[in-house]
Order: sequence, then structure tokens, then C-alpha cells
Amino acid sequence: MRYLIATIFLSILLLSVLSCSNKDNPVGDNDGNNENNFLYPIKIGNKWEYFREYSKLNFRPDTLDTSQVPDTTVTSTVIISIARKETILDTIQTYVFHEILTEEGDQTFEDESYYNNLAGGLYLYAYRGAGWVIPKSNVSRKILFKGRYFNSIREVTSFIEKALPNKFAISDTLIYEIPPIQSIKYPLETGSQWIYRQSGNPWRMDKKVLGKETVKVPAGDFNCWKIQWLYDIDKNGEWDNDIIFYDYICSMGLIRRYILFKDMEWRGENNEYLGLFDSKDESVLTKINL
Repeated sequence: MRYLIATIFLSILLLSVLSCSNKDNPVGDNDGNNENNFLYPIKIGNKWEYFREYSKLNFRPDTLDTSQVPDTTVTSTVIISIARKETILDTIQTYVFHEILTEEGDQTFEDESYYNNLAGGLYLYAYRGAGWVIPKSNVSRKILFKGRYFNSIREVTSFIEKALPNKFAISDTLIYEIPPIQSIKYPLETGSQWIYRQSGNPWRMDKKVLGKETVKVPAGDFNCWKIQWLYDIDKNGEWDNDIIFYDYICSMGLIRRYILFKDMEWRGENNEYLGLFDSKDESVLTKINL
């Protein structure tokens, strides 16, 4: 009974918050061709393909080599498409971004994110992820970062991007963001900074527009806004300096993503300390269809 009451209360709260946000002049789909009046290109059928590479580097000590640290480089392809419109909680119109990640040509992970453009920005309302799960404790884990153990760099990226510690039932269930998250703040302009996640949800995250930069990727050359993700995971009131995270976006969408994790610990079979390394997670646009 107590669970039922809590569920009803949560649904009412969520509906109230999202309905208020949805009244903020939603602007819906956009073909992405107006650079001076930037909107993220939301339109059913839009499709982006990326080459993604995870790599481990800068081993300390030098004796920590590939025989001790396997999979120093892992490649994958990522396909993101806007699959459909979907109304959630009966009233909230969203556009579903469907993502398929194929790692090393065989292992596949999928998730969906529910976005919409409003007058003030691109907002994330909900997501589901059948392909990424918080795994149970496992002695085979090797990476220690931010006080937590991970099996791969991909898991670390999911941890910091989706703030997984506050989600206890990661599965194919639709998980709502309360309130909706402002993924991009409009208008884009150099120096603009906004709160992406409030402190306690589960930590403070901001985004900041650093300026414009020409980015060369396999899909072509693009004049992009460079947006930095800022983290205070240890909750000390200062931005963490061991996560360097940049998105490069333009009116055509996300062109490049670059993440550098510093000072990760490599642990042995018995959880013994073996050394430190850095790792890079980079995605570049290879093909686009808008």
C-alpha cells in the first residue's frame, strides 16, 4: 500500500513538473539549417553514424604493459536515429533518439533517450537502456575510478554521462528525469553556463560554452560550438580535474565527443594495486542524413 501511494505521488509530481515545462513554448522539430538561430536538429528520420574508440594510455609505471592491461584500444560504431514521436504521461510530446552501439563488430548495446526542443533549450525528459546495466560486484573488475569499480571504459562513460548511481533499476524501464534536464541552453553563446544536474542528483554537473571551433571529421568540416561538461562528483565545491569532457555541436547535431579520464587505477585479480593509467573515449561523425 505504501509503495502504491508513493508511486501515485511520484506520477502526479512528474506530470506537474513536465507539464509546466512543456508550456514553455515548445518548438519541436527542426531541420538544423539555421546556424544563427540554433536549434538541435530534431526531426523524425534524422540519422548520425559515429566511429567510437576507447583507449588506455600513459601507463605508470612503464612496466604496466598490455600483458597486464588487455584491450588497450577498443573500437565501436554508433548509430543514432530519431525514431519517432512519443507522448509520455499522456501529455508530454517527445522525440525518441534511438542509439545502437556495436562494440568490436559483435557486442551490441541499445538505449533510447526522450528529448524535445523548448524555447529555452533542448531538454531530456526520460530514457531507457536495455543494453547498459549496473553490474553486480565481480572480482574480474579491473578499473578503479572515483571510488567505484568498472569493467570497461564504456561503463565509466555511462556512469558519468547518465549519473547512474541514483538509478537503482536500470533495465528496459523508462526512467524519468525530474525536473527535465536542460541538455543545451538556447541561445548558444560563448561563456554561457548552466546547471545540467543539481547537487544531490547525484552530484553537481554544469555545461559551459567555450567558443566556436572548426572540427574536421570523416563526415566533413564543421564550424562547431565547443561545450565543456563540468563535474563535482566528490562534492567538494570545486570542479573535478580528472575528467576532461567536450562536445562539439553545430546545426547538424553532435559532430565530435572527446572524454579524457585521468589517474585511473588498474587492479589485479586479488584487487591489488598495479598502477595508474589515463583513458580516452572519442566519437567522431562518419555519416549524416538529415
